[in-house]
Amino acid sequence: MENEIQSKDYKTLSLDDLVNTLRTLIEEKQITDIKEDANAIRAAFYLQYNEEVAQAKEDFIAAGGKEEEFQYPNPIQVTFKELWKTFLNKKKAHQAQLNKELENNLSKRLQIIAAIKALVEQGDVSNSYKDFQQLMTDWKEIGNIPSDKYQETWGNYHLYVEQFYDLLHLNKDLREIDFKRNLEAKQQIIEKAKELATHTDIQFAFNELQILHRLWKEETGPVSKEFREPVWQEFSEITNQIHQKRVAFVNELKKVEEENLQSKLEKIEEIRNFDFSKNRSFNDWRKSIDAFEVLKEQFLAIGNIPKNKTAEVWNSFKEATKVFNHAKNDFFREQKKAQADAIAKRKELIAEAKNWKDSEDFQSATETFKRIQAEWKKLGFVPRKQADALWNEFKNNCDAYFDRLNNVKKEGTPEEQKNYESKLAFFETLTEKEINIDTYKDVVKEWLEIGLVPSQKNKIDQDIYQTIEKSLELPKEKADFVVYQLKLAYWKAIDSKKLYDEYDLLRKEVDAVTKDLKQLENNLGFFANSKKANPLLDTVKQSIENEKNKLKLAKQKVKYFRSIQ
Repeated sequence: MENEIQSKDYKTLSLDDLVNTLRTLIEEKQITDIKEDANAIRAAFYLQYNEEVAQAKEDFIAAGGKEEEFQYPNPIQVTFKELWKTFLNKKKAHQAQLNKELENNLSKRLQIIAAIKALVEQGDVSNSYKDFQQLMTDWKEIGNIPSDKYQETWGNYHLYVEQFYDLLHLNKDLREIDFKRNLEAKQQIIEKAKELATHTDIQFAFNELQILHRLWKEETGPVSKEFREPVWQEFSEITNQIHQKRVAFVNELKKVEEENLQSKLEKIEEIRNFDFSKNRSFNDWRKSIDAFEVLKEQFLAIGNIPKNKTAEVWNSFKEATKVFNHAKNDFFREQKKAQADAIAKRKELIAEAKNWKDSEDFQSATETFKRIQAEWKKLGFVPRKQADALWNEFKNNCDAYFDRLNNVKKEGTPEEQKNYESKLAFFETLTEKEINIDTYKDVVKEWLEIGLVPSQKNKIDQDIYQTIEKSLELPKEKADFVVYQLKLAYWKAIDSKKLYDEYDLLRKEVDAVTKDLKQLENNLGFFANSKKANPLLDTVKQSIENEKNKLKLAKQKVKYFRSIQ
């Protein structure tokens, strides 16, 4: 169970993390302690790496490449192979050392068997008993031997030990001492077995029981006949209890594994049916990815399943995630392309801003900066870090131009300074001119032809405007229109933004007056059969007349506005 959990954890690591983890295990731990981890890491590495290669191949072919020309050199795989070779070499060296130790242990055991055999053949158990006891002690201290030699070696050892004990009956005192010692050893083993029978970790108890059986078999000698069957029977009963608990444990484990299998299959189906069809934006996909990762984590968190189903279920899980992963990869691939395009376009606009920021053609440069600023606002998403850097560069160039433009507007160009001098002279002659309803248009025309002055000196235009307006003695019916003409002239003279908004306001005014007039004319139908004088009818007629005058004036303004553009 522990190994499977580790494998699950390894499947969540990146390729770089897997390489680093394997390197740490090889460098810091004994080779005997990392076998399961190393195999799990290797499986997780190639599972992820092969998926990465398959996706890259799919992209290569989708882009028009030929399958036989596809290559995917990746340094991370080379690094992993080198590490794995190091692991195998250490494992091989360890196995060679282990085999050498097993052979040495076998040689030692064979020497002890030969020594016991010699004692038996000598037949003098009284004088050789201490030597026999030492040989048995030495036997216990020797480690493992090759498994294919175990049964034969233990059988020969047991044979000559039995023969020695058969000779030992001639010396009753020595035999009884040995029987007593062996009985105490077996009783200690029984007590330990009883403790294991109550242990909560069944698998641990079972594993420890195997060690007790080896001790009973290899490291304790015979007991007197009267105790031989009882102690074995007691040990066997405890063994059966532990075996029965383990059988129940295994059956329960299988039941849990079957339940886990169903849970995993249900989670796979949930993953397979995960709906991402409405995803359109980056945020949509980010939410889906988070939700999808939760499903995957839930799948991985489910415990063990039957071993014969592990590969099948894992393959089903991978297949279930493919549709989502492919769609996600396609989206982010397009996002990267769109981001690259947006970055490239931003750089183009920055280059254009750089080219224009020092231009002396202020009219063209201003139009260009307004256009590229509008285009910048329409560009697609760029990651924050890059977006900030690009924006700062773009803004700095724009600010540099507009700061220079503002300074020029304040101080004025040489031409504007000259215009200012001309307007001062023009203003001084206004008091000498005869300005009336017949001549004011020529005066206004002469004023406008002079051109713009520095923005900080445009009070001269206001003075000219006010002087012309005061000089006029306007008939009431013409006053509104003439004042309007003067206002347009003033706005044009100072290059006010109001002039650009005026046309839309005029059109709205014409539409509104036309609508009101139509409504009033429709209202006349209510008075069609009225024979008596009706004050309300007179009010409506007067309102109609007023609206007609408004409409006439508004149209007159539109016509004049167009004439001065």
